[in-house]
Amino acid sequence: MSIKSIQLRNFTVFNELSIELSSGVNVFIGENGTGKTHILKVLYAFCNHEQEGADDNAPILHSAFDYWLKAYFQDVSYSKLFHRSFTDINTLIQNAPISISVGAQDEIYDFSIVDYNHDYRKHGIFGDSKAKKRTPSVYIPAKEMLTHSGFEKDFLERNFPFDATLIDILNKAGMSTLKSLSSDMQKLLDEIVKIIGGRVIYQSDRYYIDKGQGVLVEFRAEAEGHKKLGLLYRLIETGNIKKGSVLLWDEPEANMNPKLMPIVSKILLELSRSGVQVFIATHDYNLMKYFSIAKKAEDNVIFFSLYKPENKSYVLCEHEDDYDTLTNNAIIDAEIRLLEDEIEGV
Repeated sequence: MSIKSIQLRNFTVFNELSIELSSGVNVFIGENGTGKTHILKVLYAFCNHEQEGADDNAPILHSAFDYWLKAYFQDVSYSKLFHRSFTDINTLIQNAPISISVGAQDEIYDFSIVDYNHDYRKHGIFGDSKAKKRTPSVYIPAKEMLTHSGFEKDFLERNFPFDATLIDILNKAGMSTLKSLSSDMQKLLDEIVKIIGGRVIYQSDRYYIDKGQGVLVEFRAEAEGHKKLGLLYRLIETGNIKKGSVLLWDEPEANMNPKLMPIVSKILLELSRSGVQVFIATHDYNLMKYFSIAKKAEDNVIFFSLYKPENKSYVLCEHEDDYDTLTNNAIIDAEIRLLEDEIEGV
């Protein structure tokens, strides 16, 4: 199910955000602290949300959305997720509660985070009565996790204070492989094999790259860029990334050699052409540039720039089909400053 829009009010750094999304590739840029990861996590919580039943004409308590939203923000209280546009938190809660709206297909799903008697332990999320099934989705965090495989088995029992996206990716990468794949997905796997030098193998809670002739190289001994591409291999092979699914990837460029950026952009565009909706948050100029170079006329790619107006505490957003036309472009601004410093000999 393609996500068409998201609207946030009084949530973290956003006073109000309302954007229409691409069914293909959505690229979010912005300085640190402008909410790129927050948007991805809200969308991921929405994808994992399944609506529960309720009595006629009664508000529905969206406990699944409530659970995942808290899990992806490390169970932080909602009082800390309010955008502090008021100095008095009680005034804020009474007059401007957090609201989240997500558009999917031809429906809008509205969620309001409300407070009971100002006891922040009893927040709940109420919403509309439209039916919704879970959307197949994958969230790839910036932190590389496959070298920590096996950790997910202790997570629930020991209640570690971890962002649940770090555990989700281990669970999804460790699923059994599909018996067969579509031709376009198999083609992508073959391309990844050429780059990393072999197939990805999962056995005894460990990941390896099978180099052939009985040579297995453990993931922790592999290059960081190969680990990330190897993770994509596993997610495609297990069917977590497929037609109709949503891929959310936070900082694909983290610890990756810049020469792999054209490959990453090509893979993401190919996934979008195969019916996967893609969301990425990035600081990388090369990745942005290669999207512009590699995309075709029929590709649906939107670049979103998140930025804070001067002397303001909230974040705004602009969007363009071409990242070069963004007025507020933190990546290009940094490149220009570097060039100016080099010219001045700083």
